[in-house]
Amino acid sequence: MYAANISKSREPMLEKCGIMSRTAKEDISSIDEEIYRTFTTQYDKLIPPIGNVKIVDTTCRDGEQMPGVSFTIGEKVEIARKLGAIGIEQMETFATYNDSDRQSARLIAKEGLDISLMGWARPVSEDIEDSISNDIDAIAISIATSDIHLKYKLRMTREEMMGKMADAIKLAKSKGVYVCFNAEDGTRTDLDDLIAFVKTGKQAGADRFRLCDTIGVLTPSTTKFLVDEIMKAVDIDLELHAHNDFGISLANAVAALEVGAKYPDRTIWISTTVNNLGERAGNVPLEAFLMILKRHYGIKKYRTEKIFPLCKFVEQASMIKIPPNYPVVGENIFRHKSGIHQDGVLKNPLTYEVFTPEEIGTTRTIALGKHSGRAAIKFKLDELGIQCTDEEIEVLRHLVTRISEDRKSPLTDDEFAHIVLRVKTRGSGAVPPFRSYE
Repeated sequence: MYAANISKSREPMLEKCGIMSRTAKEDISSIDEEIYRTFTTQYDKLIPPIGNVKIVDTTCRDGEQMPGVSFTIGEKVEIARKLGAIGIEQMETFATYNDSDRQSARLIAKEGLDISLMGWARPVSEDIEDSISNDIDAIAISIATSDIHLKYKLRMTREEMMGKMADAIKLAKSKGVYVCFNAEDGTRTDLDDLIAFVKTGKQAGADRFRLCDTIGVLTPSTTKFLVDEIMKAVDIDLELHAHNDFGISLANAVAALEVGAKYPDRTIWISTTVNNLGERAGNVPLEAFLMILKRHYGIKKYRTEKIFPLCKFVEQASMIKIPPNYPVVGENIFRHKSGIHQDGVLKNPLTYEVFTPEEIGTTRTIALGKHSGRAAIKFKLDELGIQCTDEEIEVLRHLVTRISEDRKSPLTDDEFAHIVLRVKTRGSGAVPPFRSYE
């Protein structure tokens, strides 16, 4: 059965769709989406609706602010291509400050991709005019709004700060671009002061407000409260730019979307980065956010099968390795080691996988380690096209257990093939000893 606690009313539908009798060799990619869900029906009802959602990916801006990360012009162009291929609505980059940023912005624009190109700028006329001259179609103008930033960093009054932002928005709008205005450290700004800032930006003609949780202090509950208060007070699209200092940026992003359901005529934008790159602990990870939208909320407008190639490219370009247990695209997500799990996955992948590897553009792996059982050994033998007796399979199982336990890692396919040949040719001397063990 697909789920032990699935309702009786669903069983006939499961039988009709072949879920309850499906064998391991059958292709599960054609399973009806209504059946192949993360939760059973009773739990689906607990998930609140969400509002209109769009994504602005800032891998090429905030992601590149991560220490040790520096993308080449060509890498930024390729990231833009891959984001556009997924269907991400907008990407953010620097389009001023140095020649490399200017050139990469112009080249991305020249690609004619189906993705909006947003430049990041200070509320300074030179920044704005230079950015727009490099062919961006949208601009994010940023200034700090919290008392601590005003006092110690900007050294200006709140009135001066708001006037500066209003002038910058008017200048950018006069150039004909889409304008988002940012409240840096907005989540540590007094609520009345923050709403006054948002109203000022709206009156100046801005298209969107970006709420920056600059040091990641929000929780899901405080996110809901703050987003709701702003949207009640000002009729404007809102973007959440969340940081991951406490590991809950993704949860905060989902919380913001749930508030958006109360405002169906507006859009909630979520700022993301690929592989959770970004300042300090990173931002909202694009890959996990996309799969949450698809599996938990039924949002299917993004081509998720292109996620894995994007993440691997960014891993290579950033030189920041994806941890093996990283959500969605870590190598262990579809790499099964425990014998019980391997047996279940080989019979029906849905037993231990919440979505298929094909959905993100990767493949499944059975890792042979100290806890692997006979089912995994047989599977690997089938892959190699080798037949073994039950006695040989048991010998192989013991060898795999001992070797992987001694060296504290699973065997590669080549290593397993070598061991199989040794077992099949015992006493002949035809195969040299397995050096990783003996």
